[in-house]
Amino acid sequence: MCRHTNKTHCCSKECCNRLVNKAKRKTIAEKELLLKQNDCRPKLGPQAWERVDAARTKELKKHRKWIIIISRDLTMSLPKSFPLKSSNGKSIQIPSVGFGTWASGETSWAKDSVLQALQAGYRHLDCAWMYGVDEAVGQAIRESGIPREEIFVTSKFWPHFGHPDNVGLCLDKILENMGLEYLDLYLAHWPVVWKPASRQALEKARSGPDTTREDKGQVYEGEKPVVEWEFCTENIATKSGKQGSFVPTWKAMQECVRKGKAKAVGVSNFSVTEIKELLPHSEDVPVACNQVECHPWLPQREMVEFAKQHGIIVTCYSPFAGQKADGSTLLKDEKVVALAENNGMDVGQLLQSWAVQRGTVPLGKSAAPKRIESNLDVRKLSDEDTKALDGLEIANGEGRTIDFTEAWGVPLFQN
Repeated sequence: MCRHTNKTHCCSKECCNRLVNKAKRKTIAEKELLLKQNDCRPKLGPQAWERVDAARTKELKKHRKWIIIISRDLTMSLPKSFPLKSSNGKSIQIPSVGFGTWASGETSWAKDSVLQALQAGYRHLDCAWMYGVDEAVGQAIRESGIPREEIFVTSKFWPHFGHPDNVGLCLDKILENMGLEYLDLYLAHWPVVWKPASRQALEKARSGPDTTREDKGQVYEGEKPVVEWEFCTENIATKSGKQGSFVPTWKAMQECVRKGKAKAVGVSNFSVTEIKELLPHSEDVPVACNQVECHPWLPQREMVEFAKQHGIIVTCYSPFAGQKADGSTLLKDEKVVALAENNGMDVGQLLQSWAVQRGTVPLGKSAAPKRIESNLDVRKLSDEDTKALDGLEIANGEGRTIDFTEAWGVPLFQN
């Protein structure tokens, strides 16, 4: 007996649609249980469709159609979260799709877009001190009414906060600006450290599109920041003819976890060699994450494989890639557009799905409500489509669209 329509064998589209929509809001395990317990699903074995009474064939086939839709929803599901190392052998869950909060230019979009993202179902916000939107993000979190513990918040310190004595200061400023008591994940934005104007300048520092280098507390010589080689990664310092180690800064980051101001710590834009420098110093508070530019043009195969071997989550900024020198974009690539159409997806949705299917976490950003929603709706792709996207890689790292190597005068992204 169907509890929705009171029919002995309910096969109505309306009833089964209700089941489909209900299933979509549940985890994979819950979906399977829902199907098993649903009163109006025929209790039929694998071969039962061939043995049913002729008078019920049409009715049962109609019901079978909607059960297949639900089953397809189950088989096409991707993980909603991944375990992220925290401290002392413990892990926390990081949602498998994040909402990015960086954009060049003015930041008036930030509060409304973040709020829209949270209302659409996002529970992972990727932020950074340099983005200049901490206040807007904090306001959106409060207005959403969603409990803080249900939202995963990441942020990062810019290189001029990289001296061991200033790592905690930047975290305190982020928390104060957002109105939060802790971060879920705190990252070193780059594997390089710059000299700040002074401690006092950092205490007053602010970021955003309308701020100057002086407002940020930065020191430049000409058009390049003044590098504090002593605290850069050994890899970068050595390649530049200097001596350095990121370990003191890393240990200061670990203290942020011990003090309860961050649940986990990690890095961003580090090469495999640069992460290896930190691994011997990561027993109780491990390297939880490396955030890198990652998309089919730049799939970061070596990094992703290395990270999996060491239990490090790879989060992906610019999952849609930026614009190349010739003006081309991944979002308008003919092959990508065709694959998206074949799968009934938006292009961004396709690229986010590809990322999650690889075990990485995409951090797509949009200010358009429809795009915000579709980018979250990731689905499993066929092996054929996955290989097609894999095949878009541009050799020798030429698919990279964000690179400050020349602007900063340091060798980035090298092993």
